[in-house]
Amino acid sequence: MIQSNITNSPFIGLKNFHVAELKSDPAGGEATYDTVISIPHIRSIQIKAQNNNASLYADNQSIDSASVTSEYELTIEIATLPLEYKALLLGHTIKDGVMVANKDDVAPYFCVMFESTKRNGKKRFCKFLKVQFSEPDENPKTKGENIDYNTPTLTAKAIYRTADGVAYKQADEEAGYTEETAGTWYETV
Repeated sequence: MIQSNITNSPFIGLKNFHVAELKSDPAGGEATYDTVISIPHIRSIQIKAQNNNASLYADNQSIDSASVTSEYELTIEIATLPLEYKALLLGHTIKDGVMVANKDDVAPYFCVMFESTKRNGKKRFCKFLKVQFSEPDENPKTKGENIDYNTPTLTAKAIYRTADGVAYKQADEEAGYTEETAGTWYETV
């Protein structure tokens, strides 16, 4: 039952960006993941639901409407993206410090995990369960009179898992939260 008068503190921060590669996602089965890896220095994550809406008209008016969320677009800005992480997320190879992006590379799916911090010190934890990254936007610039940081931006699509139809999970310290949730959030998917 939903409680009335729930209060929630506003978000003021973001941290603890982690990924785990999706190894299998069988229909009607159980999805399996590789080891959870921390990727440091997350700056921002924008989440945009891709909603499709339709209306049914009859007798000169709308008599029904339907809406479906097909996927989620994630835009992830990080302070720096070492080649090892870039190769991992995009399915490229890296050897002796040289990353090679081949035309036949296929970016694997990942679970993406992070937490948003709130003004009151509480947290909201989030996991997108089936995410595929695209090549990052990079904007190198020459050094000028003032310092201007150039940070990479990753884009990704989050879709529904085949195994169970789930796209994401969230847990909030201000709503039915248990300490066990935070203690294991980044250990397994």
